[in-house]
Parts: sequence; structure tokens; C-alpha cells
Amino acid sequence: MRYEVYLDAVILIQFVMNYCVLRLTESLMRLKTSRLRVVLASLAGAFGSCLLFLPIGLNAYLKFIFVFILFGSLMLGIAFRVRGMRQYLCMVLAIASTTFLLGGVVQWLMSMLGRNIPMLLWIVLVWVIYCLLQFGLKQYRKQKSLFIPVTILLEGDGKSTKQISVIALKDTGNRLREESTGKAVCIIEQGIADFKKEELYKVIYHTLGNENDEMNAQMIPRMVIHTKEGDVVSKDVMLALYPGKISKKGAYHMILHPEYLKED
Repeated sequence: MRYEVYLDAVILIQFVMNYCVLRLTESLMRLKTSRLRVVLASLAGAFGSCLLFLPIGLNAYLKFIFVFILFGSLMLGIAFRVRGMRQYLCMVLAIASTTFLLGGVVQWLMSMLGRNIPMLLWIVLVWVIYCLLQFGLKQYRKQKSLFIPVTILLEGDGKSTKQISVIALKDTGNRLREESTGKAVCIIEQGIADFKKEELYKVIYHTLGNENDEMNAQMIPRMVIHTKEGDVVSKDVMLALYPGKISKKGAYHMILHPEYLKED
């Protein structure tokens, strides 16, 4: 059985796929590179894919693995600055994952639309899927960045202190303050933190159907917010106890006031 293969079409299709995969890998691993390097790497991989159609005396699966490893490594070397074997292996895993994801979605859509679709429509389809994946990754990172690990220090018996680690939600819309001191208020679930009965403050907050709910609050000596840029240390933090679950799914147990993200 004979097949006719149009190498120009193969090169164009592979170039588009390679470019999208490399860009997704760049975003996934937070790498920095130039568009020119990605274009050159995509072209190298596209021309390398033509080896799959040459009459080389290898099993089809072995030929595919050989081309993927050889030109996949070449593409990574051209597109990115690989620093060490560990980063290289992470890149290989990332590029394999993005290839599987993008290719899987494209194959599924082609099975729905039919395989004999015009090449221009195919390219547009791949580009739209790529843009949607990039958008989804960006939104996931944005959502994930709202959750920050926090360590708070509470006064214990005598001169001792109690340390509590908790995941907090960075709430940029939190404007809650304690009236007598004017201090910005962070909120934590009751039961995670316990206060001494003396020196308690009352923080008034509003909920749906109730305009004057109260929470007990206390000035804690120290709080450390562990951000990606480094630890932010705040002293004399107003912390209020919320009598219930802050997150229904348990994703976080504290609401952080944005003012405390500024280091004292």
C-alpha cells in the first residue's frame, strides 16, 4: 500500500504544534526565552519529524521514540537555557505532558469534526486550544497565589508563646478594622487559635441578614507571612476569631488583611 505524504504540510503542522507546546512548557515551568529561539526550535523539530516518513529500517514505534528523544532534546536546547540534568528531566516531563494534553484535545476535536478539515481551519483550531490552555494556566496560578502559608505567634502561659501554622486567603477586599485602635483585622477560625480572656477586643462585622455580628479579637505579638518573594514579618497584629468555618471546602482557615503584606 502506498501513501502520498506532503512534507510541506507536515512541516507546517509540526511547526505550529511545536511552537504551541514550547510556549506552554515555558509557561508551565516559568522559563524565560525569546520568541526567536522558540521559532527556531519549532522549525528544527518540524524538519526532524520528516524522518518519520523516511524508509529507515526501524520499527515505527522505535522510530517515533528515536525522533522524539533526539529532536525533543534539540528543541529544548535551542529554545531554553538548560541548567543541569535535573532541569532537563523536568523540561522533558513538561514537554511530554503539554504534547499529550494539546495533542489529545486536538485529536478529540478532530474526531468530532472529521479528519478531512482544511489545514487553515486545523491551524486556527490548534491556536484557539493553545490560547485557552494558556488562559486556564494563568487563571489557575492567579487563584493559587491567593493562598499563602502563615505562621502566627500567640501568647501562652507565662512568658511562653504558641506557634500556629495555617493557610490564609489573601483578601484584597478586606477592609475590616478594630474601632478603638484602628488596626487592620485578620480573621481565623475559632478552635485553631485560642485567646486569653483578658485584653479582648470586639470587632463588629456584617453578614447577609445581620448587620452587627461581633467577633472576639486580640493583639498577637507576631505574624510571619511566607510569600514567594520572602517572609513578611508583622508585629502587633489584630487577630479575630470567627465562630464557624471560613472555607466550606477547608481550603484555608484564615483571612489575611492586605495591609499586613507590607513588611514592618
